Amino acid sequence: MPPVHFTPLPERPVVMPVMACDALPTEDLLAIKDAPARISSATLETRDNGVAFCRIRGMIAPQIQFELHLPTETYTGRYLQGGCGGACGVIYQTVSPSCDNQTAFSGAFAVSFNNSGHVGPDARDTLWAAHAPQLRADFAYRAAHVTARVAKEIIARFYGRKPAYSYFMGCSNGGREAMMEAQRYPDDFDGIIAGAPALWITPGVVRIIHESQVARSADGQPILTPQSTQLLHRAVMAACDGLDGLKDGQIDNPRRCRFDPRTLVCKPGQRADCVTAQQAETMHRLYEGPRDAQGRPLFFGGEPYGSELLWTGPGSFVADGYQLAANQIKFMIYNGETHQDFDWRTWKPDAAALADLIDKGGYYNASNPDLAAFKARGGKLIMWQGEADNAAGSWLLPDYYQRVRDAMGGFAGTDPFMRVYMFPGVYHCAGGYVAYQHDLLGPMVDWVERGAAPGAVEGAAILEDGTVRRRPTYPFPVQIRYTGRGDINSASSFAPVPIAKDHDDRFDWVGAGMEAGPPPAPY
Repeated sequence: MPPVHFTPLPERPVVMPVMACDALPTEDLLAIKDAPARISSATLETRDNGVAFCRIRGMIAPQIQFELHLPTETYTGRYLQGGCGGACGVIYQTVSPSCDNQTAFSGAFAVSFNNSGHVGPDARDTLWAAHAPQLRADFAYRAAHVTARVAKEIIARFYGRKPAYSYFMGCSNGGREAMMEAQRYPDDFDGIIAGAPALWITPGVVRIIHESQVARSADGQPILTPQSTQLLHRAVMAACDGLDGLKDGQIDNPRRCRFDPRTLVCKPGQRADCVTAQQAETMHRLYEGPRDAQGRPLFFGGEPYGSELLWTGPGSFVADGYQLAANQIKFMIYNGETHQDFDWRTWKPDAAALADLIDKGGYYNASNPDLAAFKARGGKLIMWQGEADNAAGSWLLPDYYQRVRDAMGGFAGTDPFMRVYMFPGVYHCAGGYVAYQHDLLGPMVDWVERGAAPGAVEGAAILEDGTVRRRPTYPFPVQIRYTGRGDINSASSFAPVPIAKDHDDRFDWVGAGMEAGPPPAPY
């Protein structure tokens, strides 16, 4: 990991336990309103960093499995809950950004994770959702909420007091869980960090299946090769790297990039450094995203410029995402009751199909921009995403942030409680063609506990030649520009660029009028 700049946590007194770890399974948690629970085991363990803690395993009705890690010598009154990715079904042990695990498991926090209410072998398995309205509701929004309630009750008993501050951080589906907390349960957490949030699960299947359709030939074979996407990535970088005024091997804002991969088609007799016409058309349609018969976008654009190296190879979501999306349609959205003969290869969705997806599965979508209740109770929110995120694109989060500003009174009404960061070169939740790491947990704690609103966040990445690059990222939509002097790998060589007062990030897509408020629960 590169040497990341960490924001130190404000000092707080250590809170010692008032009971023994092995006594916790005898605690009666069945009377917790709407969240009866039981502790199945409690064991004393020590992390590699020397932190001693009590590892609790338990279940919340009907079958939400959870873990809670309670430091025995270093706890400072802070609770941190981690989100769960994909279709979940497992109990995570880490948070994202990954560098923040250093802070999360430093012993200052009691930390919990849960399986979103079901057991599944991998992220593509959604069979658990068929004919199971309670499990669908638990995954959609309830599991994170009741885990917070139960964890805080256990913390109160173990330490003799409830947490002084509570935090949530998750990425991808965990980012969606984070936003469900802000939208539906604004009193659960003081600070929420939502990374690459899957705000629109139901219309998202349209984009995923579109990509699999265009990335595979009629006989089911992948059209693109690693060689073709590597060539494309080099060409994109050559065309768009310098748009920010500096050629430095990264595209700061891919929404400004305009590159037509059809310019790479092999000329007669050319054998190298080119692509076939079929490959070029596939590339073009991946950037373009799904569209209806009238040419209108059915989702927030397509693949961002800079994501090309992830389009091929084992486990590529571009070619193989249909497995997850088709199962989401069959079991999560239509509950195993209709659409069981769904064929992803021939599906041609239109506005009516999109509206029905949002209507039937809208309770999964964390798309409500009204965060007034969360703001009113003093909550703080950081949302972030990689600019080269191949699973979420680079248009969805700016659109949501625009709609929040519209609902909350512009920048003046939003800045006091919300920040958005778009990290150049970074993929989905981790990694990247410039794999920056950013500390977000420290700045969030500083904001909640000291009132120090975060400004520029410094990222650190190790380049191919071993050089450490440091860059600031300012709260979106502020961009940076090289000052013209100094080391381009030093954060001090960059300054913010003022934005226009009428800045507008709305994305014009078919579903733009279908997002008013959270749809009803499935039961």
